[in-house]
Amino acid sequence: MRHARRLVWSPQSKRDLIAIWRYYARVASPDIADTVLREIERAGEALRRNPLARRVRDELGSGLRSALVSPYTIFYRVRDDDVQVVRVLHERRDFPTIFGRRQRRIE
Repeated sequence: MRHARRLVWSPQSKRDLIAIWRYYARVASPDIADTVLREIERAGEALRRNPLARRVRDELGSGLRSALVSPYTIFYRVRDDDVQVVRVLHERRDFPTIFGRRQRRIE
């Protein structure tokens, strides 16, 4: 049997989680903030178990994948035996700009 992959949260993804928690704690309650983070963490565990089942996002970065945990998107890469969470962003954010992949218009 193959050994389990590790789930690794990048420093930036940890900052994203803190910002998400603070937002929900401010506009709703700390309990709701905890619930939102638990949902994101559960989704991360699902990625650890089956990381290749999610959407490929090479248009944003080589090897990048994403999983939706509405209203957030978890961006991650599979590296060796690790699933590396890169960012956790609200689905309304401008992903190409954040990942530096803005398409240039040809005029």
